[in-house]
Amino acid sequence: MKNTSGFTLVTVLILTSMASIVVLSTLRDSVIQERLSGNFQKKLNARLMSEKGVFSSMEKLETAMLADPTININDLIARNSEVSGTGSLESSIYNATIEIDSNGDILISSEGTRFEGEDQMQAIFEYVVGGGGTTSASVFSNGITGCSGVAISGSGLIDSYDSSLGDYNDTLDDGSKNTSEESFVNTVNDTGDITLNGSGTIEGDVLSSSNLSIIQGADVTGNIHSNGNLILSGGVVIGGDASAYLSFTQSSGTVSGSISANQSISIQQTPVGGDVSSSGSISVTGNTVQGTIRSYGLVALTQTIIRNGVYTSGNYEQTGGTVYGGVRVQGNVTLKQWGSTIDSKDLRYAGNGSFKDDTPEYAFLPYKVSSTEISIPTIEPVEKITPESENNRGLTTCDPLDIKTAIDGVSVTTTSPDLFINNNSSAGDLLELETNEANFLVDFGSTPDGTINAKAATFLDSATQIFYFDDVTIKGRMQVKSNHNAVMFVDGDFTMNGASSLTIPDNSSLTIIIKGKFQIGSGAQVHTPDNGITDEGRPVFSIYSSYNGNDTGIEFSGGTQELYAVIYAPLTQVKVTSAVGFKGSILGDTVIVSGAGGIHFDTALNEASFGGSSSGGNGSTSKLVFKGWRFTSIEQSNE
Repeated sequence: MKNTSGFTLVTVLILTSMASIVVLSTLRDSVIQERLSGNFQKKLNARLMSEKGVFSSMEKLETAMLADPTININDLIARNSEVSGTGSLESSIYNATIEIDSNGDILISSEGTRFEGEDQMQAIFEYVVGGGGTTSASVFSNGITGCSGVAISGSGLIDSYDSSLGDYNDTLDDGSKNTSEESFVNTVNDTGDITLNGSGTIEGDVLSSSNLSIIQGADVTGNIHSNGNLILSGGVVIGGDASAYLSFTQSSGTVSGSISANQSISIQQTPVGGDVSSSGSISVTGNTVQGTIRSYGLVALTQTIIRNGVYTSGNYEQTGGTVYGGVRVQGNVTLKQWGSTIDSKDLRYAGNGSFKDDTPEYAFLPYKVSSTEISIPTIEPVEKITPESENNRGLTTCDPLDIKTAIDGVSVTTTSPDLFINNNSSAGDLLELETNEANFLVDFGSTPDGTINAKAATFLDSATQIFYFDDVTIKGRMQVKSNHNAVMFVDGDFTMNGASSLTIPDNSSLTIIIKGKFQIGSGAQVHTPDNGITDEGRPVFSIYSSYNGNDTGIEFSGGTQELYAVIYAPLTQVKVTSAVGFKGSILGDTVIVSGAGGIHFDTALNEASFGGSSSGGNGSTSKLVFKGWRFTSIEQSNE
């Protein structure tokens, strides 16, 4: 029995030890599992916090974009580079940094932690700048538009260039110059006469909604059209066609293309490179017409050469000269003097004939025939070009933006301060404009004092930030900070004079919305970039005016370098008097250009935004477009 009892005790001890080992092993596994679960939970919570950092960063960026819908990417990141916060769980924290990556996208790097758990992720967004006015034809798509009239004098050249390729007249990669013949001068109202006077040249087209007068050698390389009478005198040279809804008159000069009118045409000592056609009478004295003459009225030729024949339903008179290509006349024919030559005696007429003794045979067959044997080509009437015309290039409503309503819509009822930039310092006081605020960097008696803050508003269907002033007087210096778009509302007048200056750097812009008069005097300097359009599609310097007083509303004069501006002032006179030139585009009620500087239309303005659309804009806010996630591992060391 004793031996048996000892064996039982040993067996029990062995079983107890085995059970203890199993229990200890299970406890160890449970502890390990608990630790793994805890670490996973910490890691998961850290991942959630890193995601929260990304979404918090997005919310901060979107809030900034809502406050300034057209803010540029550099300013957006500079003002919102870091975001941090905590979660609802104990010790849960996120820290995010926002930067621009090498591709120009926005990179949000967010790190989340909870206790020992850490996780990091990155989100990539494309930044799409908002803005309005880009959805339809630009109101800046012409060089010079005058609602009620245009008067151009002096010796300046009016032409065009593309600022997206460089500055005006720069040498391009292919060796050519950055100039073109796409400038366009036009009027809109039924009384909108155009007068060109001087020795300057327009490299482009001219379209008048009323009468058109070109005198004293003011040449045009393109086509010209008048909805009224068209008068050329003083050696004017036209490189294209000339057409008049009413009558055409030219004394000396050249027309390289064709001439057409609905009423009378009178040409004296003028070579014509194409045809001459009219529903009324045609009178040609001297020189040569290379094409054909067609008329439903009297054709009278005096000592001239016609190269390709004459056709008329009316009467025909010839005094000297020679006609090649035949003469066809439904009415009477009169050869007024000896030597009035019709080549190869190619004459057919249906009325009566009166001839000198050198051509008596013209009184009989085969020259005199019945009217049924004479075919007169149909003469297409000259169209009165209207906004609805298929071939209309420039005529439109005078004010497609309804600028008075647009400017009244951003007016404020409270009193705005005057802006006065003094010139007491050595170089003049200096005001620097950002998108949202402005500060004096040099201030010796300028006003207002302290930081000037912009206010959120909507102009031409586009949300923006606007500085509000009553009168603005600049005797010192004003500049826009690089990569900023500043908008200024002036309830009164804007004046720059003396040795004042305005500087707009590359990829920045200044827009002036004004109810009073705008004047940049002879001593003022305006420095603008070579590229007239910012990366966001804004003209670098824009002026929108609702002034409708008796005085000139917009006036530029003087300066020592060409300035760039787009002017929209359909209710007032715009006057540009300069010896150094003007780049951009002009629209005014009446436009007066004088001096030797000329006007250089920027064709890149066809894509201009912020009010550059004749039907408003989409008013879109800048936005973030998600492009993808990027996960970054973090080495963990848990002790």
